[in-house]
Amino acid sequence: MSAEADEIIWQKCLTGDRKAFEELYNRYYAMLYNYGRKFSSDVELVKDCIQNFFVKLIRNHEHLSTTASVKSYLLKAFRYTLYNALEAKKQRNDFILPCLDDLLSSNSDLLPSALSDSFPNDYSSIHQALKTLPSRQQEILYLYFALELEHSEIASLLNINYQSSKNLLYRALLKLKSILVKEDLVSCL
Repeated sequence: MSAEADEIIWQKCLTGDRKAFEELYNRYYAMLYNYGRKFSSDVELVKDCIQNFFVKLIRNHEHLSTTASVKSYLLKAFRYTLYNALEAKKQRNDFILPCLDDLLSSNSDLLPSALSDSFPNDYSSIHQALKTLPSRQQEILYLYFALELEHSEIASLLNINYQSSKNLLYRALLKLKSILVKEDLVSCL
């Protein structure tokens, strides 16, 4: 799945091409579903939101515009759709990370090396440390490492500026390091 192919499909969507919308749906359904599950444990609600989101895209195709990243546009727009549905049901939770394995296995070498070369690939320790992070830090780690979004895309998605995205990721990694160092020191005693 190349960015160029996404851009071509998106251009077809702008004209109302239903096959192009179907292709986007097929390409991004799993990603949107997994992202939605980070906010809600209600599987049916997440599925319904994805369906409603694509129906709204198709109906309002004439109001869509070009985008630098189809992936980040879909994530951001879907996030709003899901938030609105959760608010309507008064069920909105902060970001939850029920599938920490997604984060750890998506780029299994990248996250530990981002923490430090001195930590062994002890995923159970990292898993426990991730659970202690604030939801916003969990989310940025997921977006950056699991979904491999760039800081500009994350900034747009989270409605923060580019530098704030970098700072938030840095703080999350710093906090993970401090938790893991503390655990390492305690286990040595």
